[in-house]
Amino acid sequence: MDYIGKKCPVCQKYFHADDDVVVCPDCGTPHHRECYESLGHCSNENLHEQGYDYQEDKENTAETDGMKICPSCGHANDNSHFFCGQCGAPLSPGQAPRQQQAPPQGAGIPFGQQQNPQGGNTAFNMPFMDPLAGVDSNADFGDGITAGETAKYVKQNTPYFIRVFNNIKTMNKSKFNFAAALFTGGYLLYRKMYKIGALFAFIQLALMAVESYLTIAYSSLYTEFLNAYSQSLSSGNLTGGITEYMQGLDAMQLLVLYLPTLVEAARIVMMIVFGICTNRMYFKHCKKQIKKIKENAAQGENPETVLQTKGGVNTGLAISLMITYLIIMYLPNIIIGFM
Repeated sequence: MDYIGKKCPVCQKYFHADDDVVVCPDCGTPHHRECYESLGHCSNENLHEQGYDYQEDKENTAETDGMKICPSCGHANDNSHFFCGQCGAPLSPGQAPRQQQAPPQGAGIPFGQQQNPQGGNTAFNMPFMDPLAGVDSNADFGDGITAGETAKYVKQNTPYFIRVFNNIKTMNKSKFNFAAALFTGGYLLYRKMYKIGALFAFIQLALMAVESYLTIAYSSLYTEFLNAYSQSLSSGNLTGGITEYMQGLDAMQLLVLYLPTLVEAARIVMMIVFGICTNRMYFKHCKKQIKKIKENAAQGENPETVLQTKGGVNTGLAISLMITYLIIMYLPNIIIGFM
């Protein structure tokens, strides 16, 4: 049976995923092993003659106290939280890890669950199952910010970012962010880095707009170039044919012919730079925002709740920007098709 979300009747503390729990063989009441041994018997021993059954008693569940139990570490959180205040794991219902049953421990000690020798539930100690990727939730990320606080602010894809941020902090090493390289400014807007994201999204859109305009306005020039290239290739004299064609163009036509290539090269360079630098930029952004939230939290306002509502991603804005990118990208082909 899963006892996470229930209280030990002796110490009145919630059971966590890595707690050593023993269960009364008569009524099924769970206790911390230390609590049971200090008491010397089941806390509900006086109810055994009445046929008391713990599984039918709902008074010890965390839900009655308006709490959410973390499915990873077993920490009791306020019901308004979306992520654990201890480890940053998502607080989705029905995801609590199973505590493992163990054989009887000897005379006088009822059977129950034993603590993993490594500490904690084995499955949830694995990095790919841990929202903090094995990093201690209290690990210092600088400026008084912890890994747990950062995970609450990041929300989506926390294992990747916490691992990368930890490497940046401890070894000054980052990873190439392929999503940022592909979507550049749009990715920054998605991650709520609005100022710098808007700037680079505008640059990206401007480059795409220039490329689209040239494709439409000088479509006949590009068609002539492609025909000349094809004829030169067919004749087996590619270099000579292209050189002869280019010599017949004026300076403006040459600029127009080369400009799309230069624009595309600029976009590729920007993509590479973004892939290299975005994780560091996002790390600084997270720390800055978390520090601001903690300092400016209104009196009586829970900073943990504010972290979880202010962070995360802006999916709607990212989708809108992607639609704009696609329109600008394919608009020239549509217009040329009707010309």
